[in-house]
Amino acid sequence: MKHTIIDKGIIDLESNPFAHESWVAQSFGFTTKRQGQIENLFGQSVENILMTQADNENRYVAFVAIRWGFACLLKNKLTYTEKWSNRQLYDGYGRPLKFKTIFQ
Repeated sequence: MKHTIIDKGIIDLESNPFAHESWVAQSFGFTTKRQGQIENLFGQSVENILMTQADNENRYVAFVAIRWGFACLLKNKLTYTEKWSNRQLYDGYGRPLKFKTIFQ
């Protein structure tokens, strides 16, 4: 079976330089805890994020945020996306939540 970007998220090293092979295989979502940590990383450069803290802190948080579309790199800085701004509409894998309408 061929995996799509939706199945695996953004994991190529050019778009997501924070990737570790083991993290890709684990496929964990962008948890509430990690969402709380990411705000301190927005606006920081790739180099700064790679240099600071243990891998499981800043680097992992940036990896998961980019992987599921809540962040991207813009001019070599971690930047939030529309998905982050509207995160209440998405699950931890960046998939839209399904809502029941009151008109059903």
